Amino acid sequence: MNTQKRNKGFSLIELIVAMAIIAILSAAAITVYTGSILKARRTEAYSNLSALRMFQEQFFAENTNYAPTLASFPGFTPGPSTEYIYAIAGIGIALPAGPVPVPYTGITAAQTNCFVITAVGIANSTVAGDVFAIDCNNRKNFQ
Repeated sequence: MNTQKRNKGFSLIELIVAMAIIAILSAAAITVYTGSILKARRTEAYSNLSALRMFQEQFFAENTNYAPTLASFPGFTPGPSTEYIYAIAGIGIALPAGPVPVPYTGITAAQTNCFVITAVGIANSTVAGDVFAIDCNNRKNFQ
């Protein structure tokens, strides 16, 4: 009887195949994770813009004009993400048109006693290049 001791362990090919499968699954997971983070940060910006619009309407109800700066809203805190810069673009200004994707297509005349609030993605962040806006008439370039 010839009994050979059987080698236990993995061959090099088996290890390479396992590593390739792990790499493919990791790449897919990172892509999904990055997309989820981007969606969450954008949703936070949408929520903050809607909240700022409501603050403006409250300010208008109390003062019969809109606030010129965000400093007028001490209760506004953007949240944990610091990926966007929020600003009141102006009061009684011409609504922006051109390459920036804002919701004012075809409207270029200045509106008296109206505001435009913007959220601009910070450069070198995951949301760089994002520009979202909302105005006194609740026109916006997001859902």
